[in-house]
Amino acid sequence: MRATSVVICGLAALLLLACDGEPSAAVTPADQTAEALTARQQRVCQRRARLGRPTPYECGGREDAPPAGFEEACDERQWVGYRIAVAECPSAPSVHGTWTITEPFALSRDPELQRLCVYTWLPADPAQPTPDVDALPDTASLRLERDCDVVGGHAVPDEVNDALFEAFAAQIELPDWSIAAPFALAPTRVAVIDGGFGGAQWDVPLDTVDHPEAVSSVVRAATCPDRGAGPVCAATVPNYHAMAYVQRGIEGALGGYFGTQIEYAAAVAEAVDEWRLAPDRARPAHLILNLSLGWDARYGLEEAERLPALAAFWATRYAACEGALLIAAAGNKAADGDTGPLAPAAWEALRRECPGDERLPRGTYAPLVHAVGGVDGRDAPLAVVREDATPRLVAPGQAVVVPLDTQTPVDAPTKVLSGTSMSTAAVAGAAALVWSLRPELTGDEVMALIYAASEPLGPKADFGLKPLRRQRRLSVARAFALACPDGAPIGNCPPAASRPTLPPPRPAGGDATPDFDALDPLLFADAVPVAVDELAPDPQGSSAYLDPFVVPQPGSPNCPVCGFYTCTLKGQLDPNLKGANLGTPVVKVKTFNGQFLDIKLAPLPDSSSFSVGLCGPLGNQPPIWGFLQIPVTAAGKTTLTSSELFVY
Repeated sequence: MRATSVVICGLAALLLLACDGEPSAAVTPADQTAEALTARQQRVCQRRARLGRPTPYECGGREDAPPAGFEEACDERQWVGYRIAVAECPSAPSVHGTWTITEPFALSRDPELQRLCVYTWLPADPAQPTPDVDALPDTASLRLERDCDVVGGHAVPDEVNDALFEAFAAQIELPDWSIAAPFALAPTRVAVIDGGFGGAQWDVPLDTVDHPEAVSSVVRAATCPDRGAGPVCAATVPNYHAMAYVQRGIEGALGGYFGTQIEYAAAVAEAVDEWRLAPDRARPAHLILNLSLGWDARYGLEEAERLPALAAFWATRYAACEGALLIAAAGNKAADGDTGPLAPAAWEALRRECPGDERLPRGTYAPLVHAVGGVDGRDAPLAVVREDATPRLVAPGQAVVVPLDTQTPVDAPTKVLSGTSMSTAAVAGAAALVWSLRPELTGDEVMALIYAASEPLGPKADFGLKPLRRQRRLSVARAFALACPDGAPIGNCPPAASRPTLPPPRPAGGDATPDFDALDPLLFADAVPVAVDELAPDPQGSSAYLDPFVVPQPGSPNCPVCGFYTCTLKGQLDPNLKGANLGTPVVKVKTFNGQFLDIKLAPLPDSSSFSVGLCGPLGNQPPIWGFLQIPVTAAGKTTLTSSELFVY
């Protein structure tokens, strides 16, 4: 068993199947002839029970209670089952409702995934939704554990959409295809594992939350000439449903802000199997998974090796071993003090280990997942990024908006979003472009090319395969130039007449932020002055998100284009907050001299732009970053909404 397998598999000697077995030689539960538990397993499981330690999935039986720290994460309405030595998951009849049983990994070639099934509670009386847990099987031939929540996703006046997109295009050095003649590309599939229902028949999902729509559009912006207005595109961008809920237990029309680890795993496996099983003529040569989502790695593999977390890892490994390239967001913080990368991005520290990988050329950088961090238009880390969570590759991700994606049914600008989700989508789009131009490359070679073409920023990465590499910032244009040297008839590289115009390289720290001096009169010409009010009551309410879990974006913002002009805060609240019950606004700031300040404000107008003079409270120190937090009360519940503040 190799080193990473020890980390993932835990009690390796007790497993009935090897962790890294050949996908094509899957052993189904029906093939098992061993006893449900061997005598040795029984002794180990009994010893763990005597010591009061959590019983792992190899011991079978129903989880009586989630381990300490998981109470808020796990939900009794959905359970993950692992078949130890039975062909089918046992039924769970109840007079109070129905336990539906699904097998989301039936098509998978991974033997561990094949053993999983999901029990979901449907109450007979919606007014009495409490699940009948006692009806669930409790047997040594099946392990049952609760599923756990993991993840969730910024509006702006139309007149600034183009300016914000042009700034983003300059930040990632997007090629200009406007004068290029059409040329053929071999499309790569970029499966967006996110919050929208999907599959191959869907591109950007309609009538859903903003996050998957924006992620998909950013991918297209980097892969389609003229943002999709051209005759060809380097990628198809289907969306797969990993985040089902707007709130816990409430499913969105077409996806939501939150999901569970088993839903993530099922979406990953569906994307892989749909691509793998497609007819040859209809199947793109390559598959990229855009993972602009994540969960706190503390609720991952190290904690009692819970089935939902293992399922998420098995599905990630399955995708990588089937040849998919996985690109994941290193993550945003949901609260002060969040440190370390999210899973699955954290798994860049694990070397990909699959049958045949032992033949990789020496020195190949082959992590299980390629993580992406976020920077702003001056290459400073985004205010929302987590501490100690920057990987070797970063990309701009502040105030991203795609004005119009003509290749999809979406006929309006995307919302403005900031965060590592947008950075990840830009890298996934760049990878799709390179892979379509150079289909003979492997995924490792595509990412090595993108990394080599990126701008060195200097600091070492916080995590990754050892030895740690230096951080570099994405350049789509330089990746194109490296993949397709001038005049070289290689792969699907275009002839001279079809080549795009490439922008000059942007040096590290080169300023490509929007021209806010030009936007100021458009946005804040009639700003209402607002006072600082340090006597206001402290904000009440919990995080807008499910503490201690995180979302891939800062959520729907309370102030989409809100920021500091020197020491004056200007902004306009999200129109969705008009008429809402708003509490005390608080500006949380880090100043140039390293001070952290909380500045309470008088009530903000909900229908006009506003201006707040903060030179005094800031001590005339310019801010480095900041957030605006506002409690919002709706349906009897108060939550803290938050927006990152620009520093103009």
